[in-house]
Amino acid sequence: MNSTNNGSTHDLVSRNCLIALAALSGANVIAHLIALPSLPAQIPTHWGASGEVNDWGPSWTAAALGALPLGMLALLYVIPRIDPKGNGYARAGKFYQRFVVGVTLLMIAISWLPELTVWGVIAAKGSTNVIVSVLIGALFVGIGNYMPRIGQNYTMGVRTPWAFNDPENWRRTQRFGGKCFMLMGIAVAAFGLAGPCLTDAVVAAAISVVCLGGCIAMYAYSYLLFVGKIR
Repeated sequence: MNSTNNGSTHDLVSRNCLIALAALSGANVIAHLIALPSLPAQIPTHWGASGEVNDWGPSWTAAALGALPLGMLALLYVIPRIDPKGNGYARAGKFYQRFVVGVTLLMIAISWLPELTVWGVIAAKGSTNVIVSVLIGALFVGIGNYMPRIGQNYTMGVRTPWAFNDPENWRRTQRFGGKCFMLMGIAVAAFGLAGPCLTDAVVAAAISVVCLGGCIAMYAYSYLLFVGKIR
């Protein structure tokens, strides 16, 4: 990793933002540990499409979930610095910082689902999956909105061999991929909202088809650009 790459990735997430997120994530861990004695021996860890709990785990699972946002924050801090094309992140302006903030807050919110279910705060049938699907769908839409601004890198975006070989292919592939991500985000939120009316198998299959179809479409688009089928 050269010095130019180090300099270009230094300010992707501002120091104040990073400190605030680290403090929030650390406080999240402490809060989960404080809440641990109030939990039963078994807590909900998975919900079906209808919103009903269909899997349980030991109470310490809640504390483990509480630590995930801090671990993910550390990973997102390191990734651009070890990416040989880390300078590609800088082209997106403040996108990466917003992405890190969004992922951290999303994971903190989701980490509290077991406790909120045990305490009866989330009790309405289907509410858990609605919350999760809408949050994840919104994240997908946000990523799709900013994907066209991402420069070539080895971690984020639609990383096909043809896009890596041609900056114009990369630019157009990310633009197309951004639209796909936005559609996938809307679909994930929609199927989550419809979950109480559908079976777990139908929702899982529908989301899988949409996401897999979107990935195939992005990959195919990049290849068709490469062979000249799309001008």
